[in-house]
Amino acid sequence: MIVRMWEATVVPGQYDAAVEWVRRDLVKRALFTAGCMAAEILVHEGTPESVVLLTRWDVAPVFEEDPPEDLFVRARAQHLQTLRPDIA
Repeated sequence: MIVRMWEATVVPGQYDAAVEWVRRDLVKRALFTAGCMAAEILVHEGTPESVVLLTRWDVAPVFEEDPPEDLFVRARAQHLQTLRPDIA
């Protein structure tokens, strides 16, 4: 399984709108993309506020974000491969 972590710092004062955009747009597009198995939103309400979207894929994700510049200061994505823990 591949976990895709998209993380973005929110423009000050735009927290509610940024979270709503992730819910309404980004999650919907991910879940309707072939291979996406699940999506989870994580938020940080401290300073600076940020939003993380974790998506789980059964194939290498072919998915791009185009976050609104008026909502996010910085955004980046990483693809992480899951490994089974080696417990002796």
